[in-house]
Amino acid sequence: MHQRSEGEVEVQDLLDNLEANMSPSSVRDLAATILRLADSIDQNWDPGLRRSNYPVFSRAARIERNALSLSFAATKEEYRAKFRDEALGGDLVGIPAWNMLLELFKQFSGGARVSTKSLQIIARCPETTALRIIDKLEDRGLVIRIPSDTDRRVTFVALSREGLAKVGSVLERFGS
Repeated sequence: MHQRSEGEVEVQDLLDNLEANMSPSSVRDLAATILRLADSIDQNWDPGLRRSNYPVFSRAARIERNALSLSFAATKEEYRAKFRDEALGGDLVGIPAWNMLLELFKQFSGGARVSTKSLQIIARCPETTALRIIDKLEDRGLVIRIPSDTDRRVTFVALSREGLAKVGSVLERFGS
């Protein structure tokens, strides 16, 4: 019978802990990170040996100098998108729908009402597209429509309680 070494026991304990405390998605993310690390080790990557490909005062050089921190921002954006997909549904997190939800959240915090026309402008899309998106948001229970008291042609849109909770949970998780 094979006796496990101390290192093998530690690795098995780590794997058992991961299995108990992480979702399959989180384990896949960790695996991708480990693969990237293995690739950089294979290539003897050393950030100190990296040389710029751009003129020193160019915008591209500035971006290149900040590439590491920007890559963390990109990763954070990917996680945000993934979390929004899970919280709201993948077909609602495209830019127009998300911009609408963000505007409704901001206006909720200030107590203002938002018309369907304002949401169309915020979403930067044709009126028919905006109305279709609002229909989807309403069908999902994320928004409610409120007719204007003074003008029958105007309809306001507001976050429902569920919409407020879902958008708020995304913002809480990635707000800072």
